[in-house]
Formats: sequence, C-alpha cells, structure tokens
Amino acid sequence: MTKTAPSETGLAAKADWEAALRGDRAAFQAIVTPHLKELFEAARRELQYRVAIGDLGPDDLTPEELAGEVLIRAWQDRHRRPPGLGTRTWLLALLFRVVDDIVRREARFRNLARVSLEAQVPAEPVYDDDESFWEWYQPDEMTRWEDVVQDRSSRTPEQAAAAAEAFTRSLDPRARHVFLLVEVYRVPLPEAAMALGLSLPEAARRLADAERQVKPEGEGQTE
Repeated sequence: MTKTAPSETGLAAKADWEAALRGDRAAFQAIVTPHLKELFEAARRELQYRVAIGDLGPDDLTPEELAGEVLIRAWQDRHRRPPGLGTRTWLLALLFRVVDDIVRREARFRNLARVSLEAQVPAEPVYDDDESFWEWYQPDEMTRWEDVVQDRSSRTPEQAAAAAEAFTRSLDPRARHVFLLVEVYRVPLPEAAMALGLSLPEAARRLADAERQVKPEGEGQTE
C-alpha cells in the first residue's frame, strides 16, 4: 500500500494538470496550493531585494500582490510550461520573470514622468486586477530573510549577512537567479537551467560565478 501512494499522487497531479490545460481553474488551484506559502515568502524576499537596490519603492507592491501576479501569469502561461518541469520550480522561475517585467514597467513610468510631469502616464496597472487565484490564500507567518538565505553548509548568521549583502550589491541577475534556485531553494541544477531557459553549461557557469561572489572572504581557506 505504501508503494502505491506516490504513483496515485502522480496520476492525480497529472489529471489535475491536464484538466487545468483545458481551462479548469479548480484543478489549477489544486496544483499550486501546496506551493503558495513558499511562493509568498519568495515574493517577500524578492521585493526586499528590489527595494534595497532601488528598482522599486517600498510602497510600490506588496508580497500578496506580487504572488497574485505570479499566479495569474502561471495560469496564462500554463501551456508554455516545459514538460518535466516541477510546479514548484516553475512558479519560482515565473516569480523572477514577473518581477523583471514589473521593474521594467516602473522604469518606463519614471522615464515618462521625467520627460514631462504634465504628461499622463498610460493607464496600465502595475499588477493584474484579477485576484481569483490568490484571494483565497491567507499566508501563514512569514519566514525572515535571515532564516532562508542558508546554503548547504549552514552558514553562520555573520556569513548569512555577508551573503545577503552580496545578493543586494554584486550579483549578475541571471547568476543570482541560478544561485537562488540551486542553493536557497535546493532545485537540482538541470531543472533550474530548464526553468530559467539556460543551457546546463551556462547555468553551471553562472552558479560558479555567484558562489565566488557570495562566499564570505576567507571561507574554505585553511591555514
């Protein structure tokens, strides 16, 4: 009996996904619901990062709004989900894409405002008004940034702070995304590469670049 449960779970998930592809929103919600708490926390951390580097203002967007935007994008792009890519990884990668889109949109708005303060900004919302995918989700207590930026070697608080600073100031965006998926969210590198649209060698190179920058000075050195 215990050996049949994973198979049955896999068959149910496959059935739900096929139903979602046909337009069944309830089936889609059943697929994404197990990942919502982590998605919300990831959205919160991503917003902290974007505010820290000046891409967004502290009042531009909330984690709930960002998570809702990701779910809307997931529904709209469900037919583009790569075969074999897990739901969790797919949602995390979509989070990065959605934030990038929002930041670009905000930059265009700011540029328009600088050109002419009297010109009307296009009536394009920062996020979609359709809340049907996340209004039913009430997030539990949020995990702090310090609690989650831990690599496989279990950094000390001082090392975690150094890593967070490296995230904020120095990482190339794509390298940062690979690092987050592999080291923070524990996604296998081949799956992370697929989710980000990178070749495996390119993803490995970007991960190595990120690890060199995030690694605290002197870590791993021996006397």
